[in-house]
Amino acid sequence: MTDWIPSLHSSRGPRYRAIVDSLEADIAAGRVKFGARLSPQRDLAERLGLSLGTVSKAYAEAERRGLIFGEVGRGTFVMRRPPDPHHPEYRGGARANLTLNVPPPTGEDKLIAAVLAEIAADDNLPGLLGYLPHQGLRDHRDAIASWLATLGIAVDADRLFITQGAQHALSIALSLLAGRDDVVLTESLTYSGMLALAVQTGCRLHGVDMDKNGLVPEALERKLDETGAQVVYAMPSLQTPTGCVMPGERRQEIADIIRRRSAFLVEDDTYAFLFPRPPQPISLLIPERSFYAFSFGKCLAPGLRIGVMIAPDAFRDRVINALRATGWMAAPLMAETVARLIRNGGLAQQVALKREKAAARYAIAQRILGRHLRASSDTVGFHVWLELAAGRTVTALITEAALAGITLAPPGALQSFDSALTGVRLCLGAVPTDAELERVLTILRDILETPESISVV
Repeated sequence: MTDWIPSLHSSRGPRYRAIVDSLEADIAAGRVKFGARLSPQRDLAERLGLSLGTVSKAYAEAERRGLIFGEVGRGTFVMRRPPDPHHPEYRGGARANLTLNVPPPTGEDKLIAAVLAEIAADDNLPGLLGYLPHQGLRDHRDAIASWLATLGIAVDADRLFITQGAQHALSIALSLLAGRDDVVLTESLTYSGMLALAVQTGCRLHGVDMDKNGLVPEALERKLDETGAQVVYAMPSLQTPTGCVMPGERRQEIADIIRRRSAFLVEDDTYAFLFPRPPQPISLLIPERSFYAFSFGKCLAPGLRIGVMIAPDAFRDRVINALRATGWMAAPLMAETVARLIRNGGLAQQVALKREKAAARYAIAQRILGRHLRASSDTVGFHVWLELAAGRTVTALITEAALAGITLAPPGALQSFDSALTGVRLCLGAVPTDAELERVLTILRDILETPESISVV
């Protein structure tokens, strides 16, 4: 642990900002090294004679600036500064972000621009600008139902609820099923958005053991017994962060357990579009006990903020009220854009291009990092799971990568619960070009195949 104490004497601004400015200056001057562990917030507050709230605010601001990150159970560490091209260990190149799980552009901006121009010139535009049904217009739901049918999901439009992205759907489902301090079971390595929802709602997440096929049925049943949980969140297809795909037989086992235990499933199927023949969602096996979420963010554009939820019939009125309470309705202009792209074939075109890009990016990752990657299914997405060999730490990998100009997701963003799996998710889509991805992954391979050069003490 470093004995770093900020210099606050010359600062006239808020104390919390002075702490952050002092840390940033000391990192830039080399007085605080990358990977150094800072004093606990309470200890630093006592030494400075400040309130714990002031120091906590300073640490939060330092994390926002990208100076530090927290690792549960270990402490707070100095993470990075903008790469210095003159630093002897700097490996060159622009900063690369492997934390954002988005596909690379495939011309969706031009398609969306053309549709928006059509809508703007349409006589029906005024009808999209008012307060419309919370569930979404029937015309939009019909179009979305027809798209889901191409993924093997036959559902009546009356059972669809248009949401502001899949995250909104997950938020509504969780708000209806779990209260403060209630236990929600997830895969032992889970989606960072679910961690954010747990903080917001006050529910408690518990991890369930998983293997290369996802949730282990026996472990799920055991955790239901141990915790008394009644809610399970899962991503059976191209699970994030690991990329695993649950086979059909296991999906049936999971469905049987949930029905037998009178529990509820919240199923995130965001990546279903990447499969030529998507696996059957668990939700279709137990529709009366499942909330199903899908998003058009990954196959079109995140900024559209259009998703869809299928909920049990018994929850219909409560879901409509939740939509009203959390935004009244999804933006009709954006829902109209999605509906038109479904009908004119633009969405199908984009899906084909996204699949091609996913395959090409995965081939690059496999060629460069193959022996370090967790085996995945035949269908690939835009993220892979990088497993770490014994003796190598996530903290050191993130720090070394940061020094090389590569941003990786720290463990606090992709929380591991009781799993023995150690690694990080690599998102392959945000890097602008295939050539740049090759350069970045080659640097990571060099880091992985040399002894750790960062010691966190």
